[in-house]
Amino acid sequence: MINYAETKLNRKLNEFEKSLFSATYSEHCGYLHSRKLLSNLYREGAVYFKENAGGFKLGSHAILFKMESHNHPCAVEPFNGAATGIGGIIRDVLAMNAEPIALCNSLKFGDNDRIKNGVIEGISFYGNCIGVPTVSTEVLYDKSYTLNPLVNVTAIGLAKFEDIITSSCAIPGQKLILAGSATMKDGLGGAAFASKNLKNNKEDKLSIQIANPFMKKKLIEASLEIFKNKLVLCTQDCGAAGILSSTSEIAFKSGVGVKLELDKVHTGDLSITPTEIMLSESQERMLYVLDETNILQVKKILDKYQIEYSIIGEIIPQKLYEVYYESKLIGSIPSDLLVTPPEIKLDFSGNLKGFSGEKIMDINSKEIFEQYDSTVGARTMLEPYENPNYNELYIREEDIPICVYTFSAINGGTYETLKKSVNYIRRRGYTPMGITNCLNFPNPEHAPVMLQFKKTVDDMNRACKEFNFPICSGNVSFYNETESCKIKPAASFTMIGKKFIT
Repeated sequence: MINYAETKLNRKLNEFEKSLFSATYSEHCGYLHSRKLLSNLYREGAVYFKENAGGFKLGSHAILFKMESHNHPCAVEPFNGAATGIGGIIRDVLAMNAEPIALCNSLKFGDNDRIKNGVIEGISFYGNCIGVPTVSTEVLYDKSYTLNPLVNVTAIGLAKFEDIITSSCAIPGQKLILAGSATMKDGLGGAAFASKNLKNNKEDKLSIQIANPFMKKKLIEASLEIFKNKLVLCTQDCGAAGILSSTSEIAFKSGVGVKLELDKVHTGDLSITPTEIMLSESQERMLYVLDETNILQVKKILDKYQIEYSIIGEIIPQKLYEVYYESKLIGSIPSDLLVTPPEIKLDFSGNLKGFSGEKIMDINSKEIFEQYDSTVGARTMLEPYENPNYNELYIREEDIPICVYTFSAINGGTYETLKKSVNYIRRRGYTPMGITNCLNFPNPEHAPVMLQFKKTVDDMNRACKEFNFPICSGNVSFYNETESCKIKPAASFTMIGKKFIT
């Protein structure tokens, strides 16, 4: 991939620039094996599906939701892997000025109680601490998930439609403020780590972020206050690849460039290097893009919540990604080249024998779902005992309930699974308005994984067109295998419906 970049630039990359491409051209950030197929997803009726979280309109509001995976981190360090998965997905809806109102999770485990118990504790600890209810929980068992647990989490947010903030409206001259926890060395190489087969090396623990839900709670409140006062025009969370991904995505989507001054970033480790500052995935950080005239007001709000911040750069008109450290230019790359890896050849060989759906053991129980606070926020309408996968939330701002249903298709059978789920919520009196998903597969370089993936995407599109609801958002997780075992492919979904009113 780096040779491709060097050919496009017609020059050699320095070591710092190579580190940037190693992250943005990874499977996790670049969607190398899936982006072509995902470009044809059925989106009719969805809003903001190209942003951090997509959704649908609900009166003068919008429901924004997104599912993501934290599979690899949870295999190595279950508690923090799961907790930071919740923290990350919360930031996706928060970045769009949506108040987080609910969490869901779809979990698959095998014969490893340490992983199972650690993941469940991490989810309950983080969600309960930040005061967002976990309303829909699926827990399945199969031995193929013993070393490769699947931890897919969904965040649901509510926003006034006219007040939604995107990551695609940055204007030259605006400043970049990084707010939240100090940048540390935790989470280094997380994007690359999630783009390879698991080997359970000790050094993989360096790729796991450390969760701090108490900082996240303050960051949620501060961000919503900043947004309410219309002080920020564009924002992005610091997820995979940290500062690099957040700033490069804003530059690319907005058709502008970025000038960064890495020595201005507030850090918690004096030994941290420029490369580590760029690629750290330290949690609880948000990037705000704003006019210089609003900086003082933003600082006052952040000071009130005792949140650290730093002005780390500005938007420039040239479509360049320029990085400085101690006034020295250490990297300069066209912003579009940095985030658009070349197409790769996809292997659709093999056959679909046996890829037609499989029922596996449901191990959810009150010992699991009772660990989650499902009622905080006073929107939850049902107790989890009848069906922990399903719940209903009252959207008092529009005087209408919505339903939330989390489920999976294991080893194929995606169309049939979606059809059954549509029928289930219809019997409850709801109309499907959209889904989010996480598509979990083994190594895409080994046949017939890509053929199975294509079948899943095709079946998803077929069901959505037939039953008239969009794919609002989603995520792909490949390389879920070790040298000794690979997972049964699992397509996880959260479906949201609106009350059918005659």
